[in-house]
Amino acid sequence: MNSKLISLKAVLALAISATSALAIAQETTVMKPQTTPSGIEYVSGGIGDGQQDAMKVMRKDYNLRLTFARPGSGEYLADVKVIIENADNAKVLETTSRGPLLFAKLPPGAYRITAEFEGQRQVKKATIRDGQPRGLVYRFAKK
Repeated sequence: MNSKLISLKAVLALAISATSALAIAQETTVMKPQTTPSGIEYVSGGIGDGQQDAMKVMRKDYNLRLTFARPGSGEYLADVKVIIENADNAKVLETTSRGPLLFAKLPPGAYRITAEFEGQRQVKKATIRDGQPRGLVYRFAKK
């Protein structure tokens, strides 16, 4: 009976260890920032808990934070085309977001941000100031 108890403890210890390893692997999702030819660093993603957690950690490093969702349900969206233009109408970023979140590091200034999803286009303006992050939410209704 004593050996059965020891074996049970060993099995439980292995199960806990495996579960912990899986949790750590999920928590350490790495989101790799990209840089545009004009030098703008950005990252997009946020699909699944691991990416959501990684984006939350990275959030503080970016001064423009975009979120894409459905109105009402709040369902997150991916594959949203994004174009950011500066005050001179020059494109500083053009990409397709890989998830519901897109963060960018922009120099201070005025910007026009266009997001397009399922043929719907929304344009918003944002002014970026030093030390004042700006968040925008784009909501696209189902067609």
